[in-house]
Amino acid sequence: MDMDIRAREAQVVEQLREQVGNLMAAAQLLTPAIREQEERKYDQYLAILNQGLYRLLRLTEHVDLARQEELPCRMEVLDAMKTCREVCQELEGVADRLGVTIRNECGSEEAMVQADPALLRRLVLLLVDTALRRAGKGGTVGLRAWVEGARFRLTVWDDGEEELEPRYRSGTLEERLTRHSGLELTLARSIASAHRATLVFEHGEERGLRAVLSLPLGQTDGTKLHTPRMGYNSTGGFQPVLVELSDLLPYQAYLWDELE
Repeated sequence: MDMDIRAREAQVVEQLREQVGNLMAAAQLLTPAIREQEERKYDQYLAILNQGLYRLLRLTEHVDLARQEELPCRMEVLDAMKTCREVCQELEGVADRLGVTIRNECGSEEAMVQADPALLRRLVLLLVDTALRRAGKGGTVGLRAWVEGARFRLTVWDDGEEELEPRYRSGTLEERLTRHSGLELTLARSIASAHRATLVFEHGEERGLRAVLSLPLGQTDGTKLHTPRMGYNSTGGFQPVLVELSDLLPYQAYLWDELE
């Protein structure tokens, strides 16, 4: 029975992916005709369409990864500190649209780890997405990364208040977060586990919450390790930050001029 359920889940995901691909292809064909129109209100409609496609892509990939017992990783030796700095730069580019302040507290040293580049970036953005939701407009979200002993450590923190509906208020912090953001946190934990990493959530010193990620440092001789890879480009060629934050960003971030 479990095999039947997994097979049906895989079939639904593939159907979703196929339809998202068809819609994206149609949108690309329509874009030149829409851009030729003098009415600039059509640009707004196109941006709303683009954002909807990004959201569908995000949902499809999250469901696909969350349903799998073992994530399809391609492990490479990479600089996790560089990845975090790049994510911070990408976030600074959309901070104004989100109405938040982004604090980049990532170190300058190397932190070579064995990781899947796309999944590691997705993990960081999942933690950032959760922090942004808590911080809200006018709030602050920070990424602090450093090397400690034989491990790379990353803290994603926010200064928001924990405003949960009554049904989410009971239990431990981990239990409350899981009930409130189940799919995203399940996926974040799965990615962390696939990287032999630990992921815990803590209350901030004064307010807000922080996610603390710890990965073991890997080889530094440039050797690459590979395991079976997904046969699909999960980002679809789109900027990961615009995909992962598509539920939070305003439609203006998806105007044609912004996406070029």
